[in-house]
Amino acid sequence: MLNIKYTKLALQDLNDSYEYIFKDNPIAARSVIAKIELTISKLAEFPHIGHTGRVEGTFEFVAIDTPFIVVYMFDETMLKIVSILHTSRRYP
Repeated sequence: MLNIKYTKLALQDLNDSYEYIFKDNPIAARSVIAKIELTISKLAEFPHIGHTGRVEGTFEFVAIDTPFIVVYMFDETMLKIVSILHTSRRYP
């Protein structure tokens, strides 16, 4: 299992998403973040399950049962979470 490292942008993405959802539904906000975190833990075990990202050198994987895409990079020891995007956002 790879070590997980979040960029500042990815942490801000998580926080912003949580706060946005929380305004309307606190329970859903916790559930979505838990699903994103579960997805990231699976990526740490199986980083090749994602597909080549739209930005060179990255990979993307849709978080389980959510409209969020985890953008990441990895090497032999580290899974780097670059960003967490809602599918409605323009990227890159």
